[in-house]
Amino acid sequence: MKKLFFICLITFLSISCSSDEPTVEGFSLDVGVSIKVTNSNNEDLLDPNTQNSYNKDEIKIFNKVDGKLVEVYDGFKNAPRNFIIEKEQNGNQYLITVFLNNDKDEKFPETYIQWNKDNTDIIKAEFSRTKNSVAKKTVWLNGKEISNVTPYFIISK
Repeated sequence: MKKLFFICLITFLSISCSSDEPTVEGFSLDVGVSIKVTNSNNEDLLDPNTQNSYNKDEIKIFNKVDGKLVEVYDGFKNAPRNFIIEKEQNGNQYLITVFLNNDKDEKFPETYIQWNKDNTDIIKAEFSRTKNSVAKKTVWLNGKEISNVTPYFIISK
């Protein structure tokens, strides 16, 4: 009886371990940058309690597509305007995370952050692309390369 049980068990295990099953593959999308925005006194311009801070309702994101600026808005996304402002973990400062234009038809897609009607910054990026991923490789702010974007970089106004 024991032999019959082991034969059935081995048969079942060998049938269930077929190598013909498709491989499950994931996709990694790393196109966000986090930014701390300060004034000349090192005050947090994303903190609503700071005088002359940026109003999150006035901030707009534009992607450059075919040479034209297109405002980003998709009401079905968790971040419909392609950015999130939240307090840094383990800190008191606010960070804005912007999800960059990653248009595969552009070598260096550009994202415009319009802080208000008078102030805009341009982020240009180069991406590494594989079958399973898109990841930022090099980032420029207003034409200057940012050497380290992790965990965030600082824009001083």
